[in-house]
Amino acid sequence: MADRIEREIEEILRKLDNFVPDSARRPARRMRQPFTAAQSWLAHRLARISLNQVMMWALIAFLVTFFFRAIPGASWIMIAALIVFVSAFLLSRVGGSRPPTTQKRWRGEPIDLSGPSWPDRIKAWLKGRRRV
Repeated sequence: MADRIEREIEEILRKLDNFVPDSARRPARRMRQPFTAAQSWLAHRLARISLNQVMMWALIAFLVTFFFRAIPGASWIMIAALIVFVSAFLLSRVGGSRPPTTQKRWRGEPIDLSGPSWPDRIKAWLKGRRRV
């Protein structure tokens, strides 16, 4: 019985020495095209912009074009800035930028990570003073 197990172990070890993972067999990936790399970089940067930042820049663009109306196309920029500002504001009110809330769990049980409320803190403080 022990000899059979030893032979199986030796056979597995021999096969392991000859084993080459699939990743080593594949040819090296070509470098991505410059356009694809720039596109993914731009998408990553745009994904980090919040609706608050969009509203702020739209408001700044509106104010700049309002005070400097001599800029060519200032009226069109003001209209576009107002549309962007109102759209971003409505999306922020609807909940377009909030991630979905997930319930915190520990070992399958929901947990509450909020601290004690003010009345509970005051009660605990008063109980601690009475004992002294």
